[in-house]
Amino acid sequence: MQVKSKIFASTLALILVVLAVLYMAGSFSDKQSAGLKTILASDYKGEVATLSLKSIERFELVPGTIIAKQNTQVSSRVMAQVKRLNVRAGDTVKAGDVLLVLEQDDFIAKLSQSQAQISAITASLTQAKKQLDRIKTLRQDELVSVSDLDEAQARYDNLNANLVIAKQQQAQAEVALSYTTIKSPISGKVVERFSEPGDTATPGIPLLAIYNPQQLQFEFNVREQQAVKLALGQRLNVAIPALNTHHMATVTEIVPIADSAARSMVVRLELEDQINLMPGLYAQLKLPQASLMGILVKPEWIHYYGQLAMVYVLNNSQIERRYVRLGERNNQMFHIVSGLKAGDKLAVDYKPVN
Repeated sequence: MQVKSKIFASTLALILVVLAVLYMAGSFSDKQSAGLKTILASDYKGEVATLSLKSIERFELVPGTIIAKQNTQVSSRVMAQVKRLNVRAGDTVKAGDVLLVLEQDDFIAKLSQSQAQISAITASLTQAKKQLDRIKTLRQDELVSVSDLDEAQARYDNLNANLVIAKQQQAQAEVALSYTTIKSPISGKVVERFSEPGDTATPGIPLLAIYNPQQLQFEFNVREQQAVKLALGQRLNVAIPALNTHHMATVTEIVPIADSAARSMVVRLELEDQINLMPGLYAQLKLPQASLMGILVKPEWIHYYGQLAMVYVLNNSQIERRYVRLGERNNQMFHIVSGLKAGDKLAVDYKPVN
């Protein structure tokens, strides 16, 4: 008897547990389960939009950047201390403007030394010329030996050679002195200043960076399958998100070497109007692809619940809440990737009652 009581109690406890689980799962509730939810709407009088397949233009967005077609890094040709800089980043300069000046004392001293050497050699050469002329006259009268004449001629020729060398040294000193005044090689804008007064300028080490703001271009790494289809002179749509602008740019350069690692090619485009552009800005190239047929809906027809997008569909005189997956925008309309099909009717004016 006790065994039957225990079996009955265990069975009753198991039934109670099952009933509790079913209750918590909502099995005894009239509330509709999650998913497509229907609402009676026999009295709906708003606008109904019947969906149909439409041709959708597709684009591949290629990231890129704006670069300066004409840019340069200014450096010194001689080693010297920076004495004065006349420009800072953002300044506009013209070709030939003095950008910076180096210390000139050592170069002026070398130039003065070469000039003094030329003067000394010139004086000695004048004296040697007179001596050579006298010996030539005396030799005609056979009053001096041939060796004396040869010695005078050799001295004169040696001084002439020394004068040529001294003049070359003077020219080098003048050129070196001119290098202490560094001028802008192009007209443009200073991008960056790498040195300050007191720093030592070393040949080959940049002191300033300058670019021409009137000669900018877009640079993109385009997939080789797309790049080989492009042609010089072709006009493509380029977006600049930072400026919220779109431009039609012309393909001006296709580098005929593919990157074997990235399987891409460098493509450069230019604009006729380059107002407000600057190097380094992010850009997007819209490469057209083959169109496809799909469903397009207006943004105002879509409702959002957190991260979920949904629309209201008329189905058998009821309004059905239908969740959809959105694709890219196309001509101010959303491409519906999934959730709707051709022939579906949307209750676009329906407002749910809370």
